[in-house]
Amino acid sequence: MDINKLKDKISEVIQVNKEELFGISQYIFDNPEMCFKEYKASKILSEFLEKHGFNLTRNAGGLDTAFVAEYCPTGVKYPVIAILGEYDALSIGHACGHNIIATTAVGAGMALKQVMDENSIEGTLRVIGTPAEEGGGGKIIMQKQGVFDDVDSMFLLHPTSGVSKIAGNCRSAYKLIVEYHGKVAHASSHPEKGINAVDAAHICYTAVSCLRQQVKNDLSIMPLILDGGTENGFIPDYSKLVINVRAFDLKGMMIAVEKIKNCAKAGAIATGCEVEIQDIPGYYGRVKSQVLGNVCRKNFELLEEPLMDGMVDDNGGEDFGNLNRIIPGVMVYPTLLPEEKISNHTERFMNLANSPKSREVIILGSEVLAYSALDLFNDTSIIDAAKEELKGLQKTF
Repeated sequence: MDINKLKDKISEVIQVNKEELFGISQYIFDNPEMCFKEYKASKILSEFLEKHGFNLTRNAGGLDTAFVAEYCPTGVKYPVIAILGEYDALSIGHACGHNIIATTAVGAGMALKQVMDENSIEGTLRVIGTPAEEGGGGKIIMQKQGVFDDVDSMFLLHPTSGVSKIAGNCRSAYKLIVEYHGKVAHASSHPEKGINAVDAAHICYTAVSCLRQQVKNDLSIMPLILDGGTENGFIPDYSKLVINVRAFDLKGMMIAVEKIKNCAKAGAIATGCEVEIQDIPGYYGRVKSQVLGNVCRKNFELLEEPLMDGMVDDNGGEDFGNLNRIIPGVMVYPTLLPEEKISNHTERFMNLANSPKSREVIILGSEVLAYSALDLFNDTSIIDAAKEELKGLQKTF
């Protein structure tokens, strides 16, 4: 099997179908849907894959807008390689480029499926539609329902700006909601009868601010008072804070979370308030798969796309991290704006996600994902190496 000829065939198939792919991206962009409500996006993506010969499982993991599209041309199931798609929007629209993410997933799957079919390549190709990345953690729900149990390796693309890159680590996240319940009293006539909930919030905020000086540099603690009373002249009986925590080191983050809880309890002890602390676990940070990253780098270079050196860490969050701590997986970031780095989740990035450059990224991304999955089907020792690498990392979690 001449793998370079097969990759040329993948590119040819993508070129033949590029206008339909561009139309899918445009449709998703024009019809932004929030988390768990991506009915239009899920429908157009799954129907495209079904038309191209995939076996469809809808409502994957019990989620209305999730799907698994599978193809196995020979009956030999191993290895199972997954290409993941995201398609939920933000409140302002597709300002994170999920229209591109989804389109490259189905584009890569469609082209690779044809090559696998024509050459009787062993293994199982899956394109998995994963809702609610921006809020709700669709991948985590699907993971708990067993959707990824037999997946051997996985790939996910995300558009970026600046120079294209292979993703390294990102931060884990955690949120605490702290509510104080005191006792209302007139602040002038009977202040001694009150229990001041806002004082408790300020003590908590101050204690957290002091704590921030004694944590690792990679750990961010972001407190905000959401409710600090509503009427002047009375001792307030209620206050509320949200405290977000992010860190590359998951263990270190959880140690900090316990210290923050002590800060919250300190506010209650000092004022006599009752305190409620609600834990809201966030996404686990993505970890590096150097083995799979090297595969993707080789294919970017084959397609003459400039890349940043190494695997690049970032401060964002992504529910892919919960998966790739268990299954070898890598994210690739082709650029929409090579000459400048700008922020995602902005109107400017949203415009880039529907720009002429976005079409180039759809083609490039579909090729890179399909090429990289093909490399694994062609040489399963890469999967073995990726699994061994992950086992070593898991000892540090």
